[in-house]
Amino acid sequence: MLPQKHRFTSKNFEFLRRKMKSFRSKNFLFLYGPDRKKSHFAAVVSKKTDKRAVQRNRLRRQLYEQFRINLLPTVTNLNLICLYKGDQIPENPAEIQNAVEEFKQFYVRKVKKS
Repeated sequence: MLPQKHRFTSKNFEFLRRKMKSFRSKNFLFLYGPDRKKSHFAAVVSKKTDKRAVQRNRLRRQLYEQFRINLLPTVTNLNLICLYKGDQIPENPAEIQNAVEEFKQFYVRKVKKS
């Protein structure tokens, strides 16, 4: 699980969400922006996707785990919000991993160009 110090607070979430750029990967929408100190991550799954909180929380935990494994060691000073926009929660965790990998490749290319 992702450490608490790398998660958004509700105050930061609302303030930074308006200033972020976006990247779409299938059913996932990634909002990203720079941060001065350390990386922060958030995963949002709408109640429209699934009414059961257990299923939504499972998807959020899988997203946080992918952030911890793939993004936290390699990317520094990044604010990232992942919004799941699909109709139903994916059964295969590989879909989640692929979406996070696509974002990582996109972000690394973008940082190298700058």
